[in-house]
Amino acid sequence: MVSTNPEPQPSRQLMPRLGSDTEFSAVREMLAQCGFTSERICERLGIAGAGEYQPIWRGRTNLLAAEQAVDALILLLMDGEYVAGETLQRLLPAGAVGQMEALGLVARDPVRNEMWFAGCTLIATRGMVLASDRVCSLGRDALPPAADVVYPAAIENTVAFMATLPETPCDALLDVGTGSGIAALDGARWSRHAWGTDIAARSVQFAEFNRRLNGIENATMLKGDLYAPVEGLTFDRIVTHPPYVPARKNTMIFRDGGEDGEQILRRIVEGVPRFLRPGGRFCTMVTAADCEGQPFEDRLRLWLGAAEAEFDLVLAAHTLTGPKDLAANSFLGQHTAVEDILYRHEIWARRKVQFLFHGSVLMVRHEAVSPAITARVLKGEGFTSRHVEWLLEWNTEIRDAARLESLMSLRPSLSPHAEMGVFHRVRDGQFVPEVFSLRCNRPFEAECTLQPWLAQIASRCDGQTSWNDHLENAKRGGMVSAETTAAEFLAVLEPLVSNGLLWVAEKPFPQS
Repeated sequence: MVSTNPEPQPSRQLMPRLGSDTEFSAVREMLAQCGFTSERICERLGIAGAGEYQPIWRGRTNLLAAEQAVDALILLLMDGEYVAGETLQRLLPAGAVGQMEALGLVARDPVRNEMWFAGCTLIATRGMVLASDRVCSLGRDALPPAADVVYPAAIENTVAFMATLPETPCDALLDVGTGSGIAALDGARWSRHAWGTDIAARSVQFAEFNRRLNGIENATMLKGDLYAPVEGLTFDRIVTHPPYVPARKNTMIFRDGGEDGEQILRRIVEGVPRFLRPGGRFCTMVTAADCEGQPFEDRLRLWLGAAEAEFDLVLAAHTLTGPKDLAANSFLGQHTAVEDILYRHEIWARRKVQFLFHGSVLMVRHEAVSPAITARVLKGEGFTSRHVEWLLEWNTEIRDAARLESLMSLRPSLSPHAEMGVFHRVRDGQFVPEVFSLRCNRPFEAECTLQPWLAQIASRCDGQTSWNDHLENAKRGGMVSAETTAAEFLAVLEPLVSNGLLWVAEKPFPQS
């Protein structure tokens, strides 16, 4: 996704070949016959999901020998181990090795002719089998980083990103910076047609290989910078998982996000008004900065330009980390160069970064004129992407003046996960409660400091008393002025609902 054209590293032994439909069909059927599926692999490895997979060279101790066909494929295609030809012939269906060899997936070792190895990694995830570059050499050493490396489709960050994407029908989906193609190919299940673009030729070849390996007809993989390959088209869903690491010089396409880490994301967001249709959705997962006087969401609106009022924004932070607390190896692993660490902290200090937001962003383009919504939460226990949809729907409703009467009839209740802390100060020789802190951790991590009158109202939210009744009681008790309007009262109380501190039976949270 950056304008470089690196040469492939020779340490990556093979590149999958774009063979014939017949050859792809044969390998696809063979893998299925051998049980090379996410469910079966997880069962054999004793793990809950593909995201928990650890190869032998990273310390996994089970499945050190092949007893079944799927075991041989795990060792060969996932772990990157040498496997004897005799073992493959014994466990796999007749002709299986030749079928994989025809697509460039495996080859004989030139020194030990009886041993076979895989030139790339194959991962079964989300009902597909996806190829990517090897991440270790045949000697189990980590390969030197390559500028155009294509990472496996089931690493932790990708699994988290995929979990944020909507699984609802759409017409045209675009995955910007597609890498292995996972988001475009998975999105093809929900869209009439899906496109994936990437500036790296290696990524596009892997993505096209994966499209054909999985027999997906309604997807197109194109090489080019960001939106350039799809100029003239528009989409009702755009997804992207861009690189976001601050870098003095962009040298790794999958990682480096420009000087401040946000240059590629900025270019993508700036293009959204041109390529996203009214009613369409833009989804991403990134790390970006909350700067002094300018939170991340404010910059997103700046990047949208003159069209920003047409978009609702919902941000769900998975983590908020102070730059000084950020682990040195959090972006690049354990071998981050000291100068890169120092550069990052220098750029964060220069930009007056207070927190680093890591999480998902949803933008929805209005189909008709309506107030623009910006909402933000911190992920808590049981949080899923459906809670983002809930937050958008709730904020849309409470900003609809025509719904004020029905909203005031709602009967909120305290979240069963809520806690209230009370801070007392000495006044006239006695402790007096002065600061009230209401907090919860499900489905959002939230904490609000309440004035005493607001704490009283919150504590009386029993699921039986309506907002209207709470307002009248507050007026009678002198907690608010007699002139307080329903809209003013609701504006103070609704953030407690948005943050999950109060629940509304008529607008229940999605089941986790």
